[in-house]
This record gives sequence, structure tokens and C-alpha cells, in this order.
Amino acid sequence: MKTFLFLTAATACLFLTTGFKMAGRGENRPTVQSFFGTYYVRSVPSSDYGTEGKTQVFKVRSNGDELVDEYPVYMRGELYLGWDPIAGKWCLVHLEPERITSNNDFAKLGKVSRLAFYMGGKEIMAYTGKELEEMGLKQKVQTLVYRQRGQFMVHGIQQVPATNHYVFVIEKTTEKGNGIETISLDITTGKTFSDDSGKKAAPKGSANGSQPDQGNAPKPLAILPDI
Repeated sequence: MKTFLFLTAATACLFLTTGFKMAGRGENRPTVQSFFGTYYVRSVPSSDYGTEGKTQVFKVRSNGDELVDEYPVYMRGELYLGWDPIAGKWCLVHLEPERITSNNDFAKLGKVSRLAFYMGGKEIMAYTGKELEEMGLKQKVQTLVYRQRGQFMVHGIQQVPATNHYVFVIEKTTEKGNGIETISLDITTGKTFSDDSGKKAAPKGSANGSQPDQGNAPKPLAILPDI
């Protein structure tokens, strides 16, 4: 009887462990992330792993959604969409987390493998995970209340006050962990923002002659399976 109970318990544990792993090994999946109420970004992979696929930016219209931008790459993770009035183009920022593929990968939680900037259908700048760590960006968190070294939080795309510039804003703890620093990356170049030129450049209109009303770009409002 004891042997039977042991075998039953062992089998149950095996099924539970197998079931957990079968539920997902970090595979790619189609996603939709919405912005501003009328725009959304759809990213669809061509395979379970890797970056093959495509990412498209749409504007919702009553007579059929309008494709406003397209990139020949699958973007796993967080996406941030913003309109740059100076360039007159939509910009996309992609924050890709480390892939969790097994029960032993939870040490990767909060780590970012890549930060990339896109505009006009092309990638314009990208940081590797190692480069991000060298910048002091080692673990993404929801709050910096504990101020541990290497922690950072993302505020998304924001307008630089009194300018037509938009930047991707990240807050991080200082090297000593006793304060907070802000990193602002220009969404049109991916480089650290410098406001010593072009502050008053006249904004360009969108394709239909008007400038999109985006305000401060929020964090993604939804991440849903594409069903």
C-alpha cells in the first residue's frame, strides 16, 4: 500500500512538472499592443524562437484599419509607440526581456536582452544586454523605492518640455544606490538626448496633412494574444 501511494505521488509530481514545462518554454507568440486609443502595434513571429516575422503599426479607421508602418522583424516584449513631429514619422521602441525557457531561468526575471529603436520601417539603433548593464541597467523593476544598484524603471516616451522633441525615459539607481538618475534617449536616433539644437524646428504634418494627437506616450495599454 505504501509503495502504491509513493508511486502515485511520484507520478502526480511528474505530471505537474511536465505540465508546467509543456505550458511554455519561452516560445514566441503573436501580440497586439495598443496606444492612444486609435493605434495598435501587431507583431507576428514566423517561428517559435528567433526574430523572424513582422511587426506592423495600424491606425483604426471605420472603413478598415490603415497600415502606417511595417518592420520585417518580430518584436518580443514591450513596445512603445511615439510620433516625432520634427521627423514627421512614427517611432517604435522595443524593450526585449531575457527569454525564460526553463524552471531554472527565473534569475533572468527583470533582465533585458536588447533595447532597439525603429523609425520609417528601419532599425536605427540598438543596445545589447551587455551594453545596457554597462549603462547601469541590470534589472527592470516597477518601482525604485528600494534603490538597489542596477535597478531601473521605464517611463516610456515623453515630450521634452518647451520643445518638439520626444525621448524614451528611463530612471535608474545611482552607482552607489543612494539616489536616482534619469536617462533620456532620443526616439529618432536612440542616442542620449541633447537639446542644444533644433529646439524650435517646425513640426512636419502627417501623411494626411495633420499632426497626430499623441500627448505623452503611455506604457503599452494591452498585450493580448492575436486571436
